[in-house]
Amino acid sequence: MPNVTEAALKERARALLVGMTERSRWVYALPRDGFPKVRDLLEAEGMKKVAEEAEGHVTRYASEGSEAAFVVFDSADLDVALIEAEGDAAVPTMQKLLELTGFFPQSKLWGEALDIGGPRSTTSLKILAHMAVAWDEDWTDLFLLHLASPDAMVRREALSATTLAAMVAREAGPAIELLEEARQREKFPKLAETIDEGLRVLKAVDGQPLPIDQLPTDVVASASDAESND
Repeated sequence: MPNVTEAALKERARALLVGMTERSRWVYALPRDGFPKVRDLLEAEGMKKVAEEAEGHVTRYASEGSEAAFVVFDSADLDVALIEAEGDAAVPTMQKLLELTGFFPQSKLWGEALDIGGPRSTTSLKILAHMAVAWDEDWTDLFLLHLASPDAMVRREALSATTLAAMVAREAGPAIELLEEARQREKFPKLAETIDEGLRVLKAVDGQPLPIDQLPTDVVASASDAESND
């Protein structure tokens, strides 16, 4: 694990919040048991349910006039509830939600993600990928550490996380270059094919928004094949 101080992790979390605030988009990871509380509070705050998907695991809300919008995603795979708020008018309600349920500090997630090969590293990387509202050098370095891991499983999961982060950011940013470099290094044929598919997806959707709960199924399917063959 890179030698990163607690102060540096907190500074990274602060920079993440600044990037979110500049774009009026905030994403937090909450304990899963907070999922029903979040929905109840949003409705109490006057937010209207505009869609429900994935058998109730994804719920979308908007205020009157759509000045504020929320997406709540109950992720069993990551064992968190992810909430995305968009629009400056969403801030007061978001603050109430975080006070009600608590949340997983970004500094802690970042520290776990940097512990490459650690028990929480890949999971925390995937959670953070949902928060990649704005690219910067720290994001690039983090994904590179995972994509360059000697462990094929870590690399496979990093591919999905990098692809997701680019879509959350609504721009490919450094993701295409990261995957192209990973493709040059990759020795496993199936995983190389998965990287190729990830590159095709990124080049096709660069600049288009991605709902918080979605990741291209063809990338996921290819990654699963890579796992079974590595």
